[in-house]
Amino acid sequence: MNRVLNFTQAYSQAPWRKQLQGIGIFLIVLVVILLAASVFLSVTARTAALGKEIQQHRQEIEALEFETANMQSQLAILTSVSVMKQRAIDMGFRSATSEEIIYINVPGYTGRDHVKMADPTQPTMAAAPVISPAFTQSWVDWLAQQFRAPLVPLAEVGP
Repeated sequence: MNRVLNFTQAYSQAPWRKQLQGIGIFLIVLVVILLAASVFLSVTARTAALGKEIQQHRQEIEALEFETANMQSQLAILTSVSVMKQRAIDMGFRSATSEEIIYINVPGYTGRDHVKMADPTQPTMAAAPVISPAFTQSWVDWLAQQFRAPLVPLAEVGP
């Protein structure tokens, strides 16, 4: 019994060492928690800053879209028939009478060409596109085909 007591006493630690180990473990856990919290705060701060920047860019986009729409409406007003007619009158223009209009026949002039959308001699792509059969098979069809395929006997499989 004395021998077991001596053995236990030899390998047991002093109380102050146990306290230091406990304090050390507590401090390590505390440092890990503080590091995790600082990383979380850093990521959160960067995310908030980027979110604010995105909001500012969206506000700029909306302001530019508003300005563009405003300019388009001003252009539409300035080029309307009534405004253009009034501007022409203000500059001294007047409407031509039928006696003042002169038609000139130009030999060889056939008028304006009509817009050609496609060459009529070339085949159009309006026909159905050609798709490889490998891309038209669904995964359900492929799976059913795999189950219906005959199994290869083991004797035919070689090294």
